[in-house]
Amino acid sequence: MHKLFLLLLPLAAAAPMLINAGDYETIPPEHSRVEARLGEQRLKLPAAVELISKSAGGHVMSASIDPEGGEVTATVYGEGKAWNVVMGQDGKIARKAEIPRFPGWPVTGNWTENDSGLKYYDIVLGEGPTPPSSASTVKVHYTGYLTNGHKFDSSVDKGAPFTFPLNGVIAGWTEGVGSMTVGSKRKLVIPYSRAYGVHGRPPIPPKATLIFDVELLEIIG
Repeated sequence: MHKLFLLLLPLAAAAPMLINAGDYETIPPEHSRVEARLGEQRLKLPAAVELISKSAGGHVMSASIDPEGGEVTATVYGEGKAWNVVMGQDGKIARKAEIPRFPGWPVTGNWTENDSGLKYYDIVLGEGPTPPSSASTVKVHYTGYLTNGHKFDSSVDKGAPFTFPLNGVIAGWTEGVGSMTVGSKRKLVIPYSRAYGVHGRPPIPPKATLIFDVELLEIIG
């Protein structure tokens, strides 16, 4: 059975479990070594934050320094955008990359929000039909993310579209995919109340808002 079909099934068997997104192998360094390495850096974190704010033209929300290499990594907001900025010990910006609001397909403008709380962006509007009912079977390509950008599944990566009945998956998919036309591409932003609820389901954490990039390929029946 397809992995996402198991994942998108109704919530009855849900159990809490957090995504394993951390490093559980590396042994933390001795505090005295970190202290010594930080003390050796010519460009200290407070000065780097000030330089980054001026150079990047925005406000630094968070910043950290690598005690080994001395690089400072910061998240900067300005001019309606966000960036990940890396500055070297020479006080010059080494890398600057824009951080999108949502993972996956880029979107602009305002979302559409249904009364249920489901939000979506229509990226491509296809010219095909809409599924005639919530019992229709459809074929899609999808990629699913958590709000922190973690990709938990993708039919695109597997090279195999996913076929499923609209009434056999989570409510956010029944609603969000069910109103698409064939050939459309849509980014779904699904609140946990329309997904896996308070407890979640492995590998989905509790109270997780889910983001899906979905392309409706075909209505099977």
